[in-house]
Amino acid sequence: MGAQKTITTQVIQIILIILVFFITVVILYLIRDILMILFLAFILSLFIRSITDTFEIRFRMPRGLALVFGILGLLIFLFMPLMAISVPFVNQSQKLLQDLPSLMEGAQGLFNKLLVRFPSLTSLIPLEDLIGKLTANAEKILTGSFGYIASAAGSIGNFFLMIALAAFFAGNPGEYREFILQFIPSKQQKICLSTVQEIEISLKHWLVGTFLAILFVGGFMSLFYWVIDLDYFIIFGIAAGFLEIIPYIGPMLGALAPLLYALIQSPEKVIWVLIIYLFIQFIEGYFFLPFIMRKQVNLPPAISILAIIVFGKLLGFLGILIGIPMVTTIIILIERIFFRPEDLVPAQEGPDHLES
Repeated sequence: MGAQKTITTQVIQIILIILVFFITVVILYLIRDILMILFLAFILSLFIRSITDTFEIRFRMPRGLALVFGILGLLIFLFMPLMAISVPFVNQSQKLLQDLPSLMEGAQGLFNKLLVRFPSLTSLIPLEDLIGKLTANAEKILTGSFGYIASAAGSIGNFFLMIALAAFFAGNPGEYREFILQFIPSKQQKICLSTVQEIEISLKHWLVGTFLAILFVGGFMSLFYWVIDLDYFIIFGIAAGFLEIIPYIGPMLGALAPLLYALIQSPEKVIWVLIIYLFIQFIEGYFFLPFIMRKQVNLPPAISILAIIVFGKLLGFLGILIGIPMVTTIIILIERIFFRPEDLVPAQEGPDHLES
């Protein structure tokens, strides 16, 4: 009888654990937007703290004034490049919309030539059907852009909310750290502090490295496309830069549009576009990224792509952007809690120390 009660108790415990886990997953999924805003605000706060600590420690500036410079530095870093290229970007965007019908006709002509030269493509790929669908849906895509503008208004509100939260987090990180530690047993507080610092260091390097990669690729792509006199060089360059946020897949997507455009409008420039893409990827892959991201957690390509797919499915477009830092954070948590619990000594890195 006692053994039967023990088994029954264990079964009930297992059921309760599964139920609690399921409820927790459901709650996290329901509040995923809030968690994403908090996570992004935490990342931005690291950027602000780096600037704030530099002004406070190296220039002996009061903390409040240094924080103001940190927030201004973030806003300048985010908005100045956009403001500098806004006028030519808008002009090229308007010209691209005007030229869209002729581009569609050029694509149709190119596919027709391919069908004449390679008739077997008709049975393998329904190119004419694809072009017909693209042409038919072009108007729907353009008219539906107002819906995207409406949803973007909410995204802009969330963006400024993240900036505000990041400013509060960066202004007094110790206050929020102490608040969270109230809910953690005293024996585990040291490893929690050490783990948080390791996460901060890794995310800070990811943030700085990603922004530098965007500027590097976007700037040089735009410059080289301008040198070869490729139309819409700013649009293609900026798109290639921002797609650097998506590892492995992003750079290929960034090269696809200028290659297709050159193939349709200026076939003689296809080789130049391909050379520029390969050259930038070579410099970035072998010299630029290994230097600026050497302190990051290195993720295998398959894990990185899987992270993009999973978080993109769960969180939408922003999930694609933050998939890598999310997985990096999860890996550090698992490693420190389960595999390196004895390594409790926080590593100092410059002015961005733990108790700032």
